[in-house]
Amino acid sequence: MKTGPLGIAFASILLVAACGGGTVQPSPSAAGAGAATTPPRATVRVAIGSAASLNYLSWDLAKALGYFEDENLDVTLNYASSGNDAATALLSGSVDFTGNSMDQSIKAQIAGKPTKMVVAFSRTPGAAIVVRADLKDTVKSLKDLKGKTVGATSQGSGTHVVLTYALNQAGLIQDKDYTFKPCGSGTMAATLDSKAVDACINSDPFITQYVAANKGFILKDYRTIQDTTELVGGPYQFTGAVTTAEFIQKSPDVVQRVVNALVKTNRFIQATASKDIAAKLPKTVTGEDLDLYVKTLDAAKGYISADGIIDTAGAQNVLKMNVEDCKVNTTLCGNVKPTDSVDVSALYDNSFAQKVKK
Repeated sequence: MKTGPLGIAFASILLVAACGGGTVQPSPSAAGAGAATTPPRATVRVAIGSAASLNYLSWDLAKALGYFEDENLDVTLNYASSGNDAATALLSGSVDFTGNSMDQSIKAQIAGKPTKMVVAFSRTPGAAIVVRADLKDTVKSLKDLKGKTVGATSQGSGTHVVLTYALNQAGLIQDKDYTFKPCGSGTMAATLDSKAVDACINSDPFITQYVAANKGFILKDYRTIQDTTELVGGPYQFTGAVTTAEFIQKSPDVVQRVVNALVKTNRFIQATASKDIAAKLPKTVTGEDLDLYVKTLDAAKGYISADGIIDTAGAQNVLKMNVEDCKVNTTLCGNVKPTDSVDVSALYDNSFAQKVKK
């Protein structure tokens, strides 16, 4: 069941946290014949970096399909206003997993609190730079954003890293050539409509909804392999399911069961018609316009991982983007400094996804 406002959601998380994370309870069938095949009931708490974002669709869809229940998991999904907030909940121990970008694992490793992505969701940034429609005649390239106010979901978020890297490549430096202002995820439309920002980078369904309403246009589309390759030279391992190294060590069986459900969901997305997927989801995810959501999901299949395996080259490109941002503008060194030592291979663990039966 979805939780309401973030404050209520995280208050609930903290109450559950008092009882311990990833709680394992005896299976109702433990005394019966099925005890050998039914794993013990486990409670898993998740903080997701944005509500309804297709970059995190696997969490919502796995729940709707009953895949977590198949694994005897009681999974609670809570929605943060940004990846930063979701990562904070994970590192504080309030939740066991997040839906987040790999950028957050870079920060966590440097801080000595290692987290690992265990299932891949998006193999491109899964986001696009949207500009207000009234600027169509004056903003035709990234360079034309000079002197403008540009936003991402939040300062230091995965979308912010992509935005600043893209603008760096166009010769524009934050706080020198343009002003940065957070525009949130679900609040992007309102922020653009109020003219608080001129452009914003965000994920779907928010991009498609805004453009379909003729309120804005896409300047660069990093949902596509083409624009992503043009930007960073190859794939980009953006979002996925992330947990702590400590939780992996403590509860590897629970991690495997969560991964089983999510990888099965990734496969379901690629093998199932978008209209049939939309029919499985609540309106809080799809919105009221199902036809528009179906079109959005059709496009998303191009960047949603089909097997949950984290791409090695894509992970390298995430680190590259973080470091290059910092080299161009030291004020952007919130994630990683050029002098920091980051073990890319320690940012993820493919062993669980590789064990999921086909």
